[in-house]
Amino acid sequence: MLSSDQLLIPDIVLAGRVPPANGTLALDMSSCPPNFRIWPEFHNGVAAGLRLPEATSDGGKIITRTWIKFNKPASQSTSNNSTNQTPPSYAHGGFLMALGLRGHLAALNTSDLTDYLSQGTITTTVGVFLGMAANKRGSCDPGVSKMLCLHVPSLLPPSFIPMDLASTVQAAAVAGIGLLYQKSSHRLMTEFLLNEIGRQPTKDQNTNDRESFALVCGLSLGLINLQKGKATVSGLEDLKIEERLHRYISGVGADKFQNTPPPFPNGNQTEGDRNARIHESDMLNRDITAPGSILALGLMYIKSGNVSVASILKLPDTHFLLDYIRPDLLALRVLAKSLILWNVEPTAEWIDSQVPSVVQNSIEFMKKAAAKAVSLGMGMDEEMDGNGDESKNDVADFDPQAVRQANAFIIAGACFSIGIRYAGSANRDAAAAIFQRVMWFLELRDNKDVTRQVQRPDLTTLTTCLCTSAISLALVMAGTGDLDSFRLFRALRWSCDDNVSYGTHMIYGAAIGLLFLGGGKRTLGSSPEDVAMLIAAFFPHYPILSSDNQYHLQALRHMYVLAAHDRILESVDVDSREKVCIPIELSLPDTPECIQSSTPFLVANNSNFVELRTKSDRYYPIILKTTDWNSRGTMSNIFVKRKPGHLSYLQDPNALRSLSIQAGSTNSESFLKSIKMMSDDSVLASFTKYFCKADKKGSYPDLLPEANSDFLRYCNLVANECMQEEKSEMLPLYLTLFRLMNSRKQQTVSNVWDLRILRTYMRRKGGLLPSDKLLASVNLFSEELITLVCEHVDDMLESAADMDEYKADESELMLPAEKVWYEVPLQC
Repeated sequence: MLSSDQLLIPDIVLAGRVPPANGTLALDMSSCPPNFRIWPEFHNGVAAGLRLPEATSDGGKIITRTWIKFNKPASQSTSNNSTNQTPPSYAHGGFLMALGLRGHLAALNTSDLTDYLSQGTITTTVGVFLGMAANKRGSCDPGVSKMLCLHVPSLLPPSFIPMDLASTVQAAAVAGIGLLYQKSSHRLMTEFLLNEIGRQPTKDQNTNDRESFALVCGLSLGLINLQKGKATVSGLEDLKIEERLHRYISGVGADKFQNTPPPFPNGNQTEGDRNARIHESDMLNRDITAPGSILALGLMYIKSGNVSVASILKLPDTHFLLDYIRPDLLALRVLAKSLILWNVEPTAEWIDSQVPSVVQNSIEFMKKAAAKAVSLGMGMDEEMDGNGDESKNDVADFDPQAVRQANAFIIAGACFSIGIRYAGSANRDAAAAIFQRVMWFLELRDNKDVTRQVQRPDLTTLTTCLCTSAISLALVMAGTGDLDSFRLFRALRWSCDDNVSYGTHMIYGAAIGLLFLGGGKRTLGSSPEDVAMLIAAFFPHYPILSSDNQYHLQALRHMYVLAAHDRILESVDVDSREKVCIPIELSLPDTPECIQSSTPFLVANNSNFVELRTKSDRYYPIILKTTDWNSRGTMSNIFVKRKPGHLSYLQDPNALRSLSIQAGSTNSESFLKSIKMMSDDSVLASFTKYFCKADKKGSYPDLLPEANSDFLRYCNLVANECMQEEKSEMLPLYLTLFRLMNSRKQQTVSNVWDLRILRTYMRRKGGLLPSDKLLASVNLFSEELITLVCEHVDDMLESAADMDEYKADESELMLPAEKVWYEVPLQC
C-alpha cells in the first residue's frame, strides 16, 4: 500500500447463500433496530486497521499524521436545512483504535484529537480513548490523562458544567485510565476506581450499562495495581483495598466502609442527577460489584501464591451458600483464584478438582436418581422428589437447576483458567483436557441420554460455558493452526438457528482467528500484562445483540492485540536475502530427546528449548543457544548460508537438481544453467558464459584454436570445482596452468615462478601440524593438477634444449625460464 492510498475498509456482507442451490438471500433490514450496525462496523474498522504494520522500536514513522488525516471520512453535516447529510462512519472509530493498538495514533496532536472528539460519534470517541491509552500504555501521559478524566463525571470538580455522556464513553474513558496508569499504583486513580465500583446509579440513561461500567472499573483497578499485591504499596495501605474488594465480592464488612468518602464527594453531579428508576439506598448490589472486584483482586495478586487472599475467593461448600452466589460468578472466582495461586495443571483431574464436593455429591445423587427412575419407569422429577415407594429417604433437599448451573460454570471457569495459564504454549495436555470438556458440553446440548439430561443446565448457561471452553482451547493453541481444533470450531460455528446469538457467532469467529493468529506467525504471551489483556478481551460474558454493552464493553474485545507477539523463527539466506526453509533440531533440557522440525517454526510460549541446530546438507551448520527465548517478545531471524552446488528446498525439494548430479550430464546447456542458478558470483557467471560453451562452429577463435575440445572439458571441470569450493578467485590461475601445459609461449619467467610457489605450497601443506587443520582444510588447487603441470613444464623445457629447429627468439625466451625452473644460480 502506498502512502498516497487510503486504507480500504471492506463493507460488511449482509447476504447469505441458501443450500442446496446456493441462492443469494439478502437480509431484510426493515425489522432490524437502527443501531444494529454500529458496533459491527466498529469491529470491521478495527480488523481493517490491524492489517497495518506495527510501529518500530527505533522510532521510524511508517504511519504519519498526514496519512491518518487523509483517511478521515467526510464530516457529518450539522446544518438543519441540509437534506444531504453524510452518515457517520462508525468503522473509522475502529480504525483509530487499531492505529493505537499498533502504536501509530500518537502521531496525532491535541488539535486533531479535539477535532475527532467534537464530532460526537460514540465509536469515534471510544476508538480515540482506547487507542491513545493503548499507544501510551503505562506512561501516565498527562495530556492523555486530562482527555480521559474530562469524560468521567466523577473526576470533574463541582464547578464544571454537567455533560451528557453516554455510559459507553464513560466506560471507555475508565478503561483508558487503567491502560494509561498500568502498574503505576497511582493513588488518586486507585481511590477513584475503588469508589466507582460501588457507586450508586445516577442518570436514568446510564442505568442499563452499570454492570459494564463496574466491570471496567475493576479491570482498571487491577491494571493500575497489577502484581502489586504481593508487596506493600507505599501510600495505599490506608485504603484497605483488599478489605473493600472483599466487601464488594461477598458483602462482608459492609458497615465498616459504609461511610468511606470518595476522592471527589459527588464530582459535578447535582441533586437532579439522581436515578429515578433504581433506588438501592445503602444496600450493596453484589451482582454489580462482584465481577470487577473479583478480577481486580486476581490481577493485583497474580502469580503471588498468596493463600490468604485466595481464600476470599473460596467456592461455597453448602447448598445455602451456593444459592447465595450468582452461578456465573463462580467461574470468575475459579479464574481469579488460579491467577493468584498460579498452580494450574493441564489435566482433566485438575478441572474436576475445582468442583466443590457439595456440587459433585449432588450431581452423583441426580445421576443415581435418574438411573433408578429409568429402571422403575418413573419420571426423573418424581424420583428426586421421593414419590417412589423405595425412595422416600432419598429426597433432594437442594435446587437441581442451581447445582447444574454451578457445575457447568465452575468447569467452564477451570477451562478458562487453563487457557489463560497456558496461552500460546501449544501444550497438548492442556488442549486435550479442554477439548474433552468441550465435547462434554456438546453432549449435554445434543445428547438425549438420561444421565446427560440430568446434568444439563438451561440453554443460555450451556451456550455460555460452551463458548468459554472453545475460546480457552483457542488460547492454548493460538497461532498453531491446529487442524483438530479448527474442525471443532468450524462445526460449532456451523449451527445457525434462533438459539444462536450474536455473541455466540462472535466468540466462535474469534476462536478461529486466534487459531491462525498473524497467519501462524504470532502467538499469545503469559506475562501479567498479557494475562490482563486476555481477560479483558475474552471476558466470559457475551453480548446477545450487536448493540449489547450491558455486561462488557465490546471495544475491549480487541485488547488481545496487546498480548500477541511475533514468535515465528525464520531462516534467511545471507546471499539472496530471501526466507528459506531448512530442517532444524531443538534439544530439551535434561533429556537426550530432540524435536525435529523445520523453519519457519512457531516458538510457543513457555518453550524450554536449550539449543538449536540446523540439520541440512545444503546449508552450513549453525548451533544456537536458545535459553533466552522465553524472555524475548519477538524472535529474531536465523541467517544461513547455502552450500555451493545446491538449490533451496523450495526450488529442489528432492535434491534432484544438485550440481553433483548435473555435473555428470552430457548436456552442457543444462549444466551451465545449473551453475548460473546455483551461484550469485558474477565472476563465475561470466566464466561459464564465455569459457564453458563453444560457439555454433565448435571453436574458440580468440582463445586456443588448437585445443578446443580439451579446453571446453577443462573449463567445465574447473567451473564445477570452483562452484563447490567457492573459490572463483582461482579461475585466472587455473587458466594460466592450462596454458603452461599446452603452450611453450606461456612458459615465461613470471609464470614459472608462480608455478614454483604453488609447488612449494602443496609440499608444505602436507606437513602442517594437527593444530593447523583449518589451514590444511583449505584446498586452493588439487595436488594432482599441480603435479601434472609440473611434469608437463619439465618435459617441455627438456625437449626444448634438444631441438635444433626452435627459432632463436623462442630459445632466448625459454632460457631464463629454464634457469628459474631448475634453480640455476644467476651470474653477477
